[in-house]
Amino acid sequence: MALSTLGLLTIGAIPTVIGVAEAIDAQKKQNQQAKDRIKFKLTAKFSPDDESPPQDASVVFKDQKLYLNHPACPVEGYPFNGFYFAYPGPENHQGLVAPIADDPPMLNWIYADKDTGLLRHGSRSETLGHIVGPWSWTEDEEWLILEGEQYFVAVENDEGTWNVHYDKEGNLDEILDRDVVDIDLHRDLQLGVSSRYTKD
Repeated sequence: MALSTLGLLTIGAIPTVIGVAEAIDAQKKQNQQAKDRIKFKLTAKFSPDDESPPQDASVVFKDQKLYLNHPACPVEGYPFNGFYFAYPGPENHQGLVAPIADDPPMLNWIYADKDTGLLRHGSRSETLGHIVGPWSWTEDEEWLILEGEQYFVAVENDEGTWNVHYDKEGNLDEILDRDVVDIDLHRDLQLGVSSRYTKD
């Protein structure tokens, strides 16, 4: 009799255990989404002439490209303030979006040009055929990564400003025949929030 009662209690508890597991899983997904939605600015520390001490440059949008606004070579553009968002495509990548204007307010996808690695922003149709993700962060959650790597460089333009590129093959200096400087893109989280605080 006792064994049969124990069996019934065990069977009765199964739905509860499943329900708790589903709730935990749902909470993990919610926590991850909250972490992905934290807005962040991007900065890079570099020296344009390779001689002066490196200084912080902020990433800004201008002419559908991502520029480095550096004290020695300033660029007036719209400040990057983006967040991660699921890219609507068969790849199921984690995409990267950011507002590009205040009036009218507009969100654009961030992507790397398939031929030059130039980081651009645009509508979904403009991203097709290019590298749209997956975007993420390093293990310490401090740095931006694309396709699991930090292959970002600054490339000098004719007017002395610098664009951000994704140098997957490490040969953009040869392809573009321009000055190329390795950079790391730092995620400056907004409102003083660290995404580490939303870990599961």
